[in-house]
Amino acid sequence: MTTDQRPWVPALPDLDPERDGNACVPGALAAGIAVVAHFFCVLVVGFSTMATDSCGPDDCALAVTGPLTVMYGAYYATYVLTPLAVIASLVLPWRRRWRRTRTRLAVLALLPQAVIAGSLLALLAFGA
Repeated sequence: MTTDQRPWVPALPDLDPERDGNACVPGALAAGIAVVAHFFCVLVVGFSTMATDSCGPDDCALAVTGPLTVMYGAYYATYVLTPLAVIASLVLPWRRRWRRTRTRLAVLALLPQAVIAGSLLALLAFGA
C-alpha cells in the first residue's frame, strides 16, 4: 500500500468574500425568457389586429381598442426596455449588495411581455 506523496497545500482563501458568484443568473434567465416570450408577443400582436376586422378601426368598442392600445405600446417597449434592463442587470458590479437590484432589473426586463399577456387576457375576456 502506497501513501499519497503529494505535498499538502492549504486551501486558498476567498480573495473577495463580497463577490457574488451567481451574479449572471438573473440577467441570463431574463434574457432567455425574453427571447422565447418575444416570439409569443409577435404572434399575439400580429394576430390581434384581426380583432377589429368586424367593426372597423373607428367603430370598435373601448373593450377591444383599450387592450389593443396597451398591447401595442408594450410591444414597442420590448425593443427598448427589455434589452436595456438585461444589459443593466449584467453590467452592475458583481457584489452581493447589488443582488436585489440585479433581480429587480431582470424582472423589469420581462414586464412588457407580461403586459402583452395580460392585455391578451383582457381582450379575450372583455372584448367579445
